[in-house]
Amino acid sequence: MHHLRRALVVAATVFGLIGAWSPAAHAESNSTLSATSYLMDAPPGQSPEETFQLLKEGKSSESLGLIKGPRSVIRGNVRRTGPKGLGGEFVRANTGVGGDLPGRLPRVTDPVKRTITLEECKSHTATDASMWIPSRSAMCESRWFATEWLQNGKVVGFSQMTATAIATISAREVRFDYHFSDFYAAGVNEFDAVLIGPSEDYETVPNGLELNGGGLNPGPETVAQIKKNPHIMISVFAEPGKGMAPDDVVWAVWNMTFEREYPAPWKDLEPLNKWKFSSFGARWDNSAYLPNYKPADVLNTGGAIFSYDVSPLRYSTAAASEERGVALHVQKAFTAPATTLPQNPAKNVAGQSVSDPLHRLQKSLGQTNLNRYNANRREAVKICTSVDPKYASKGLECDEYPFASTYEGSAQSIYETSKPKNNFSALAIPAAENGKGGSQLATYYNDNRIIDGPNDEFYVVIIP
Repeated sequence: MHHLRRALVVAATVFGLIGAWSPAAHAESNSTLSATSYLMDAPPGQSPEETFQLLKEGKSSESLGLIKGPRSVIRGNVRRTGPKGLGGEFVRANTGVGGDLPGRLPRVTDPVKRTITLEECKSHTATDASMWIPSRSAMCESRWFATEWLQNGKVVGFSQMTATAIATISAREVRFDYHFSDFYAAGVNEFDAVLIGPSEDYETVPNGLELNGGGLNPGPETVAQIKKNPHIMISVFAEPGKGMAPDDVVWAVWNMTFEREYPAPWKDLEPLNKWKFSSFGARWDNSAYLPNYKPADVLNTGGAIFSYDVSPLRYSTAAASEERGVALHVQKAFTAPATTLPQNPAKNVAGQSVSDPLHRLQKSLGQTNLNRYNANRREAVKICTSVDPKYASKGLECDEYPFASTYEGSAQSIYETSKPKNNFSALAIPAAENGKGGSQLATYYNDNRIIDGPNDEFYVVIIP
């Protein structure tokens, strides 16, 4: 088992590779040889062959989609979740931790996906966004690297390659598989001979924790070496027992940085011969109320997620839907809140979007949480009973939204006096449908490892 700072050298080394050497292409003697490299979160809009030809014709690099760093524009509203303090506003900043997230990020879409194939990742990242996050257990990223090789300031060579990182989670292990492909070099160049020296840094909450890792570390390599073995795997994890109470939680964000070195006599034209990119955020917990809690197995108990916004909890209003009563109730609370009970003309319930989310209230975490959960139920039942004191004898149960298992539940204004009163809805619905909605919520909590409190969040979507 290697320490993470050593293990991630592999990731940065491979994930940053640029260049390679073409022995058949030679530069003229007594000429000035230089190179300009590009790190891109999207491939150029044309083939490498076309790019090279257009560069030789005098087209500008920018017009051909060659940029010197990831774009700062982020598609969608995917954010990391977690405490404030990891390089900035950790919970609310769409731009991530310590700066912009790399690329344009799509929203998390699939709560249960655990694996990603190379073909899947390349398909999603080639046309949509450089980072694809289908679930909190699987994500991937692609980068495109290009180099202009110049002789006396004129483009005489061009090279390009694709680097794809697939990150998956199993229990506490966060695994990174790096794949390198689509190597291209033409004209005068030394693509194969470019050497990359990697480094990495990470932040944790609690501060200063040492993360562990495993996998083979080949050290700095050339593109020629990578071509022979274009796949490398490393893994990282946080040991249980070192996190924040009550769930033994550790958050981490790590970044990969690498220095490139062109072979003599090629001169790097960039003022800084290094790039910092590819931040990944993860969270480990050992929550007794989540899957894989094994207190007797001190190294493997608990689990991990990638700390990004979850896909929403979905309830269906379809006639055959087993949770139809819950879905119709929540839909009414969203679309016609003033017609729900208790009466409140200004009612605006939480959980309708990622910008106004719900937060889990786990009743097993002490008496305070249990009291608040019971108060949520009590306030909702008051409303159902006021409408029909005998609803339970008719096969109905009192459904409430926001859920009793959230801090936004029916008693929120009692515990948080700044919050509006009667900002919830309660309705008696068929017991079986209410039970199905509750079981789906419990499964959703487990699939996404939703933890108690303000450092995790989710929302609800009603579908046909």
